Amino acid sequence: MGVSMSVRLRFPAAILAFCGLLGFAAGNNASAHDQWANGDPVPAWVKRACCGPDDVHHLTRDQVHETVDGWRVDGYPDIIPIGTEQPSPDGDYWIFYRTLPNGDKTRVYCFFTPFQGT
Repeated sequence: MGVSMSVRLRFPAAILAFCGLLGFAAGNNASAHDQWANGDPVPAWVKRACCGPDDVHHLTRDQVHETVDGWRVDGYPDIIPIGTEQPSPDGDYWIFYRTLPNGDKTRVYCFFTPFQGT
């Protein structure tokens, strides 16, 4: 924030084990909050600002749509304003939000794209 479009990290999580996004590609749970999928280190600000492991959604290009109104992500109900995205260090699309027990979704904590805006 399950959403069918997401690829979720599957490992026991400590309370807010920040940004466990990176062991996805390699399946390496031990380094999951230390590296992007390409092996580069995750900056401390990303770990602090973005998420816990249940909040991360790894997206394909087909699930992300840049429109005149902003970014539309399949499975997420709101438009994400252009200019709020961050450049993706590994060249993939990532969105961070939580799906609440009632099915509602929180605001987007972080959104990474291979490029920034138009």
